[in-house]
Amino acid sequence: MSTRALGALQVAVLLISASYGIGFLFGSGEMALSHGMAGALYGVATAAGMLVLALFARPLWLRGVPIWDLFGQRFGKPTQGAVALLSLVWMAGVLAAQIHGGAAVMRLLGLASPWDHLVVLLLIYVATQLDLSAASRVFAACLAASGLALAYALFASEGLEVYRTALPSFVSDLSTLDPVRALTAAVAVSVLACLGADYHQFLVAARRPADAVLGCVLAGFGLVLLAFLPPAVVVAMERAGALGDLADAKQVMPFLLARVAATLGPGADIVLLAALSLAALGSGAAIARAMTSALAAIAPARSVRLELSLPVIALAIGAALAARGQGIIDTMVSVNVIYIASVAIPFVALIARRAVPVQCATAAMAGGLVASVAAYGAGWVGLLDARIDTVSLLAGLGASLLTAGAALVLTRANLPPIAAPRT
Repeated sequence: MSTRALGALQVAVLLISASYGIGFLFGSGEMALSHGMAGALYGVATAAGMLVLALFARPLWLRGVPIWDLFGQRFGKPTQGAVALLSLVWMAGVLAAQIHGGAAVMRLLGLASPWDHLVVLLLIYVATQLDLSAASRVFAACLAASGLALAYALFASEGLEVYRTALPSFVSDLSTLDPVRALTAAVAVSVLACLGADYHQFLVAARRPADAVLGCVLAGFGLVLLAFLPPAVVVAMERAGALGDLADAKQVMPFLLARVAATLGPGADIVLLAALSLAALGSGAAIARAMTSALAAIAPARSVRLELSLPVIALAIGAALAARGQGIIDTMVSVNVIYIASVAIPFVALIARRAVPVQCATAAMAGGLVASVAAYGAGWVGLLDARIDTVSLLAGLGASLLTAGAALVLTRANLPPIAAPRT
């Protein structure tokens, strides 16, 4: 967005739209199946992130550029490219969430593994080749339809009382989560809301700094209301005994929504599942296109073959993360912490207008990335326990601080040698 024409309400709607997707919907439902109303953690953490983002909205609006351009203005083109490339990390987690969601719907439609994942990957690739300016309207409409179905499901399952008491139930059900892992997930999700360029684009398009700030606040409160919807439906339907035929926790939201839709008439459940599938494909295609653009920025040369292969590379990265077999929210959190560990410290220094040498920013990003990826890899192969995300985040942030400090010392010590006195 090159013009600054958005009012506060428009900013809020766009921020909510960017947050409310298949990962939000399916992931919250999956988590609610095991932890009740604590399944709203992802949505609540995103809402908290919006409120924190409001504190950064004014300086971001004044600079008028997304995060990687902000780094580029201060530290140069190589650092700008590095931040854009690092954005691939968290985007891959979002893509993996869409793959999980699409595959869950495909299994409900009768496709067995591994065909469910293969078909989803193929359809996302096809969608990346479409003119998304028009197709995005269809994908957004499908996601909006799922939201209406969710609200209807809440009424149909007599879940209004569950939703009314959602906040105290949420606080109570948090005790069912590992407190360290829950805190890490909350931090990872909320901080990414402050560091994600997908959110920044709406802030810099606001008419005034006040619109950007107020838009973040409104989005935060709006997301709180949405956060409790998926787990409330799951809890209400579970109490009604409607989950007896559920085969996979990742399928709980499309399973319930299709069951409720079936009461509207013959074939309504298939129509809803198709809409959910299109929503997942649309979200997946959008994020794959963004990943393709980041890959193209570092490609040595451009060619027709390269342009066709870059989406395949992006999808392969997302498929690899999805193949790890984590939950939908766990998948996103695990890579969020890598991105946060790499860029959080230099970003805070930039926003605070601290004079940070280029060497320090580069060292901070490299140190955080290496340490966080090393911890993530150790968890992947089973060398670390279930709190791998916490280890990855703390190791990355610690290494980022240490390497930045070491670079600062070396930079200040890099003075011309003192000439030996003449004799």
